[in-house]
Amino acid sequence: MSNDFATRHPRLAELFGIDLRSLALFRFVIGLVLLLVLLRDFADLRAFYTDWGVMPRAWAIESDSLNRLSLYFLNGETWFVAALLGVQVVFAFMLMLGWRTRLAVIASFVLWTSLLNRNTLVLIGGDLLLACLLFWAMFLPLAARYSVDAALASNPPPQERLHLSWGSLGLLLQVVSVYFFSALLKTGSEWRPDFTAVYYALSLDRYATPLGHWLLNFPDLLHGLSGYVWWLELLGPLLVFVPVFNRPLRLLMVLCFMSMHIGFKLCLELGHFPFVSLASWTVFLGGWLWDAAERRHQRRQPGPLRIYFDRDCGFCLKSVLLLQQFLILPRAQVAPAQFTPRAKALLEANYSWVVIDSDEQAYMKWSAFTILIRHSPLLGWLWPLVRLPALVKPGDRVYEFVGRHRGFFGRLSERLLPSREVRYEVSAGWQRLAAVFIVAVLAWNLTTVQALPAATYRYLTPLRVVRIDQLWNMFAPYPLKDDGWFVIPAHLADGTELDLLHPGRGAPSYDKPVQYSQTHRNIRWHTYLGRLAEENYTSQRLYYGQYLCRQWNRDHLDTPQQRLMTFKLIYMLERTPPPGQQPQVEQVVLWRHECFPQETKGQIP
Repeated sequence: MSNDFATRHPRLAELFGIDLRSLALFRFVIGLVLLLVLLRDFADLRAFYTDWGVMPRAWAIESDSLNRLSLYFLNGETWFVAALLGVQVVFAFMLMLGWRTRLAVIASFVLWTSLLNRNTLVLIGGDLLLACLLFWAMFLPLAARYSVDAALASNPPPQERLHLSWGSLGLLLQVVSVYFFSALLKTGSEWRPDFTAVYYALSLDRYATPLGHWLLNFPDLLHGLSGYVWWLELLGPLLVFVPVFNRPLRLLMVLCFMSMHIGFKLCLELGHFPFVSLASWTVFLGGWLWDAAERRHQRRQPGPLRIYFDRDCGFCLKSVLLLQQFLILPRAQVAPAQFTPRAKALLEANYSWVVIDSDEQAYMKWSAFTILIRHSPLLGWLWPLVRLPALVKPGDRVYEFVGRHRGFFGRLSERLLPSREVRYEVSAGWQRLAAVFIVAVLAWNLTTVQALPAATYRYLTPLRVVRIDQLWNMFAPYPLKDDGWFVIPAHLADGTELDLLHPGRGAPSYDKPVQYSQTHRNIRWHTYLGRLAEENYTSQRLYYGQYLCRQWNRDHLDTPQQRLMTFKLIYMLERTPPPGQQPQVEQVVLWRHECFPQETKGQIP
């Protein structure tokens, strides 16, 4: 695809292209979500990603028949995993800001897929969707707007605001495929004609939030929501590509899908999946929305700002350009103060940069920064806060400190933020590769709904190495009806009995926890424990048992009488009945474990 194609077929370009401003928002949000997920994963890196934890590398490699590539397989020690996660955090931050964007998105994709391949038992749908979005992002000009790269590049970014390529088509189709094929996979009568799917989903205590439980009091509403979700997932992906009345239709669908995910977040504990999904829909925000917002802002702020800096300070120029970029002030005029007598006099008298507004009012130091905030369409709402008198003196001191050390900051910025030529677009060869992947991803999705022969899947299996998996079976063919909670009765060396999951509560209790979905440490543990209850993961229970022994006995080295000796992994299986009936609970012993087999042989109760 090319600009000539967009010129000849503007309607198609608007349907399958992405506005560069929307792409910049997508870059920022997806980078932010990735950053927050990685920071959360730091808390459990030893448990989930090291040989000391629940899944040693040997088991992960040997037990999975599919090819898995992961940098985390190189070393299983805590320091190595922490270092690799730290590198991922840096690249996620760079992606968010659009700093060395091409490198950041490629590295983020490679490292993220490596993390997913390290421990497949803790993955959720949001992890795989995030991998798919990062994959398609590699083919797109993420840095063309509102980025560090665009601010400091020696060459200007693309003038055209609409980007059309195989990469843009691939990303748009990826987003809608999640819903369309999910709807086709929802074949259970719970979705239609019974419309009880939302009831069953909210009856899962391990997922439902307090609000979700409360909604069970409104069966008619749940029937309506079941129909709404299924029809929206089926028809919404088609409506966003209808050429007639596309702008209002697309905006309506974006709002509907975003509201659906906000509802999911409020009613179900799904981890970061709703946030990744919300980020994905930003690419459907049309340029006409940005244009309308810009016109509205111009009516409120009719005159452009003039920003003057010291021409002898390269760091000062870079700072001004970055502020202009991220505060979204494209009309602000940037120039050396030495070229304007008034600005030069103010700079020399106050040793400060100068900002002059449309009323010819001049501002220096912290006040100059606050006036930029006031004119920013993005952060203007912060102006009453940043202009508080209590912040003026501290703000001026910070500015003066930077001014006194601008030589150091100049050398630092020259190393980290040199002016360079930025290649915003990928080559035509890479775009052709994106076209090949569009066909492959479409074929993979069609295989999941049996629209293509099952043998097709064998040819697509190698794509799982890069984790662009295409099986969107959320609550399909119907929501789970097997629910439950864990109890781990354990015995210590002195004969004490306790629940290993809640040792502070004393003797084990088999009663259902109140608001069970809120008792998990995070979505990783929530998912991992849920998988332990499944037949497919019986072999993993041994490693979980060994992990529990190591964890407990490491923390009680000084009290040998408190050593963990034996425990049982018990799952209180609760099957969700049809509406109006009482659930049945069954106690299932999943695993018996001895921490010191030679000492405890025959003592497991």
